[in-house]
Amino acid sequence: MRDHSSISLSLITNKLTYALVAIAALGAMSSVQAKVLFTDTSISALYGTDYELVPQETLTTVTLEHASTHTWGGVFFFVDRHQGKENAAGKEFKETYGELAPKLKLAKFDNSFIKQVNLAGQYEFGSNSNGFSQDNYLVGVGADLNVPIPGMKYASASLYHAFNDKDNADDQQITLTYGWEKNNFVIDGYVDYAFNSEDDSVKDNIHINPQLKYNLQEVLGIDNRLEVGMEYSYWKNKFGSDKTQNAASALVKFHF
Repeated sequence: MRDHSSISLSLITNKLTYALVAIAALGAMSSVQAKVLFTDTSISALYGTDYELVPQETLTTVTLEHASTHTWGGVFFFVDRHQGKENAAGKEFKETYGELAPKLKLAKFDNSFIKQVNLAGQYEFGSNSNGFSQDNYLVGVGADLNVPIPGMKYASASLYHAFNDKDNADDQQITLTYGWEKNNFVIDGYVDYAFNSEDDSVKDNIHINPQLKYNLQEVLGIDNRLEVGMEYSYWKNKFGSDKTQNAASALVKFHF
């Protein structure tokens, strides 16, 4: 969720390669005794309007996403490929953005609101056709939470220090994640709050990004989850600017 600077297509490919290698390395971290507790991989297609700082404010997005938990911790990874409309110069907008977020279990608690404390990390990478890119590294601590709401599948809170690349000032970030499901209705998403930038011109900003979906697997009688719904993006002071984004997208998500 940071500002970008210029990059070549070969560097984009390298970033994606490094991220995928990192996922494989994280899997290798588990010992013979370690177990996979949960794993899910999905691909989504979205179409929406009213996106700030994007030509004609329209985006079509394809997202590859993976989440898994293990006895040693867990990992979350996604890559977005955005396709937009032409800018004033007639150039079509394209962007690739991804995040790799591993966590390492430090302590576990029974019968507690805080289920687990983790060492948390995050790598953010991206570039677009306007000649911007980013490589940011976040390090901090997080907690998996036991929220007493029927249907609540997971919730977490993390606090990071963000080491931002190039001329972008470092800052801090709080990230909340959550997932709820009942009667095939699903609500999940995240909240990012970036604050305390070392650059006084960069405003604190908050990004609230829920997805509201319905799982058609039972209705269609298929083996895999197929969800339809919408994603809403509220981003106050996007990238620390004066812009505030209110964008809704139609969504189809297939799990495999």
